[in-house]
Amino acid sequence: MAGSQRQSTSPPSPPHDPIRRLSQEGPHGLGETEEQHARHAEVPHKKLFGLDVRSETIIFYCFAFPSWGLEIAAAVTGSFTRTWNYPFIGTIVPFMVFHWAAWWMTAIGMLQRASWVRDEGDLLTRREFLYLAVRLNRLQLPTAVIALATFIQAYVRRESTDDLAYWLLFLLIFIWNTVFSVMNAYNNITWESDRLSYEDGEQPYRITRLAILGIPSNPKELPKEM
Repeated sequence: MAGSQRQSTSPPSPPHDPIRRLSQEGPHGLGETEEQHARHAEVPHKKLFGLDVRSETIIFYCFAFPSWGLEIAAAVTGSFTRTWNYPFIGTIVPFMVFHWAAWWMTAIGMLQRASWVRDEGDLLTRREFLYLAVRLNRLQLPTAVIALATFIQAYVRRESTDDLAYWLLFLLIFIWNTVFSVMNAYNNITWESDRLSYEDGEQPYRITRLAILGIPSNPKELPKEM
């Protein structure tokens, strides 16, 4: 009798809410029904200027990889020569050119797809924005790590090298890349990744911590168009 009384007084289980669905129930996120998700296909994709995604990505890495190599070369030459000598100047200047070329081409792509110029129902444009935001951190974080390692050894040896510009320059490179990475992670990656998780369960950056490091959760990270 007591058991039946406890059973009758227990709160009833909440009814199933069709608006809250699990991502494995369909090709959509946590916050939409299949019908709501299907309506995104009716939103026209934003037309943008620029290259297609594969060509643009190839050019980006043609800038990014040389920039990392030149940054390492500048760190090595600067430790043996002075910053005003030609070997250091011949490596640090091309590093800056390649780094900022990759940075600006990514940032401009993000500006074209920012929230204030797009339709929020356009999932493809939002996927492209998130891809570019993750790619920006993929450029900045290795650059910051190289600069930090260079700064540490240069600062320890500052008395013997007597070259203030050497360690100060790499300290500035570390600071600006770290600050931009944190701002990008907070304002763009985490924000857009969380929102897309409710509308697009297959978006390749579901694990936000990996996305901040520039690592996709799904190897197929390139949007269909760009």
